[in-house]
Amino acid sequence: MEKYLTPRQLSKYRERVERVLEDEAFVIGARERKLINERTANGRRYFYLVAKRHEGNKMIERFIKVPQNDSQKLLLPFKRQVEFAKFLKKHQVIKTRGVVDANCDLKRGTPFAIMETFPAAKAKIGFIEGDKGADRLGAREARRVLNQLLKLHAVSIGSLPPALKKILKAHKGGYKDFKKEVGRLLDKKVKPLGLKRGKESFYRVLERHFGVHDLKGSVNGLLERARPFIDAKANRGPALAHGDMAPNNLYVFDSGEVELLDLEWVGLFNNKALAMIDDFGNLRARAWSNRKFREALDNELIKIYRRRKQEELGKMIVRLSILHAHLLLAGFFENYPWPKQKDRAQTRRRILTERDIAKALA
Repeated sequence: MEKYLTPRQLSKYRERVERVLEDEAFVIGARERKLINERTANGRRYFYLVAKRHEGNKMIERFIKVPQNDSQKLLLPFKRQVEFAKFLKKHQVIKTRGVVDANCDLKRGTPFAIMETFPAAKAKIGFIEGDKGADRLGAREARRVLNQLLKLHAVSIGSLPPALKKILKAHKGGYKDFKKEVGRLLDKKVKPLGLKRGKESFYRVLERHFGVHDLKGSVNGLLERARPFIDAKANRGPALAHGDMAPNNLYVFDSGEVELLDLEWVGLFNNKALAMIDDFGNLRARAWSNRKFREALDNELIKIYRRRKQEELGKMIVRLSILHAHLLLAGFFENYPWPKQKDRAQTRRRILTERDIAKALA
């Protein structure tokens, strides 16, 4: 949810954006002005726009992104995205839009990033917005997105510039930390529909929905079986993770190639299995409306690990990914205001998400 801004703050936000666009030689017409007003009035953390820009004697279409304010809360992930995008482009790690120009130093003025745009011809899928866009993803896209994700995960940490390594999001890394995080999700206090007073632990809500009496026991049993896989020697060591995998953070070309977007939350795990659990789980859970795509992701990931002679590890990663990410999302639903919990789309999403939690524990 975006933070509410006062009229004065909104005005300052708009003026900030207009100043950067003017300084960076963007062409601003009626269309652009309308988008500037809309995209600053909504109070979002970052303003973005695709527009023509003067570069030498040419007019080139570019993407620009400007943080709403100069707080470290916004600037750190913004700088992370810019610096990591530069690294990926320079080393041709995965497909990504190049950074044309950027400023992340407050001493030099308002931060901004200007990047290459996607091809002018409209792709059949292209950017994915909302559940209807995600519904167009299939087995081909599942295969291609995992290919890009594996390349990102395989980046040698030693190849990263020290300044970039320093700003990566740091994740706690090991079986005990993962087990503690799952326990925290189960114990989260929620206020589900019909609860007369106070709040209750989320696992109690799931027990009612599943018709079981010891959900924690089932979860702990799965986690104990997973321990040898997570703690295996092959999984020890640093691994990068995208940190915000979701259908709306993909761009799909007509060729089926996929580009990963939004690199703000790229981070470092100290366990390769946990890095994959985080990224794979996020993508899968947030594709909640597309069962075929989720199943294709499961099958493709297991195939990848089978080729590595690690099929059982692959199966366990799928189960733990589902468990962790779906617990996280399902817990959000139970804390929505009751009118939103009653919404048909939210109810369907909750049911499908909980159904996958049960699948992970079966």
